[in-house]
Amino acid sequence: MSSSKIIKHLLQAYADNDEKEFRRAALQLAAQKSEIGHVRLAEEIREIIAQFPEYQKNQSSLTSVRDFGKPRGELAELMEGGYRKEKLRDIVLSNDARTELTQVINENRKRSTLEEWGVGARRRFLFVGPPGCGKTLAAQVVAGELNMPLLTVRFDGLFSKFLGATAGHLRTIFHEMPKRQGVYFFDEFDALARHRGESLDVGEIKRVVSSFLQLMDSDDSPSIIIAATNYQQSLDEAVVRRFDFVLRFPLPSPSQAKQLIQLKLSSVGLTSSTLESVVRKSKDLSFADIARACDDSVRNMVLHDRKTLSSKDLQKAFASAQKRAQDLSNGD
Repeated sequence: MSSSKIIKHLLQAYADNDEKEFRRAALQLAAQKSEIGHVRLAEEIREIIAQFPEYQKNQSSLTSVRDFGKPRGELAELMEGGYRKEKLRDIVLSNDARTELTQVINENRKRSTLEEWGVGARRRFLFVGPPGCGKTLAAQVVAGELNMPLLTVRFDGLFSKFLGATAGHLRTIFHEMPKRQGVYFFDEFDALARHRGESLDVGEIKRVVSSFLQLMDSDDSPSIIIAATNYQQSLDEAVVRRFDFVLRFPLPSPSQAKQLIQLKLSSVGLTSSTLESVVRKSKDLSFADIARACDDSVRNMVLHDRKTLSSKDLQKAFASAQKRAQDLSNGD
């Protein structure tokens, strides 16, 4: 619906003293502004709507944009999620990865303008890298920056032992994309390959992959599709080619580890020598391992009734992180 029609609807609802329709039209206006790339204006409109007295008193009975992000009914068995607050400032990336991610976010903000020039925004991303290196956080950032709900596909609900049901579940998800604009996140995407010979037979997984390819080819919705995998080599090459670009998430470099530690421990402060010592102890740890170790060190400080972080707190936390990572590696 165009802005002019929404504004007419808004004014008519005001004239009719219809608060419910007025609120609904205002939400439509916010959604329309977000779709054409005016994300900041859309957020400001939603913030104003949130201040409506009736909205604050009885949120559950209203058509709330926040409720829109949560799947319901059959979809709740296939997906979960909602709106996210993460922004680009909340993630540590290499310069190249940050540039690429920023580019595609900006493309989707200006999707309508790009289409006027005969090109579209890239909206199919494959994130590749070891566990704990930022793939899920990056998906959250994309959703947060674009003010879209993040809808994570539940593979336990997607796969079925019944012949043909899995492909049907995929169709249900893809058919939702034009109706519910969002970031559709297929985490652990290599599960498609891992199911060979397990609960699904080889013939069934071939049908699932074929269905996914067909659905990707036919999808022209404004929604974004992100798939994340630890094992790109497990994926069908035809599937990989359907994505607009592949973004890799390796283990953090020393400079990235330093940046993350500073980000996590900015409230307690670290001396330069302590920081450099901790960075050395973060070698071969993932971003998630480092973040967890930082949190553990603060917990230890608080439990000992101190207000300053000691090098001993950090050494203990990072030693535990290294041991945990080693145990997991040996378990593989």
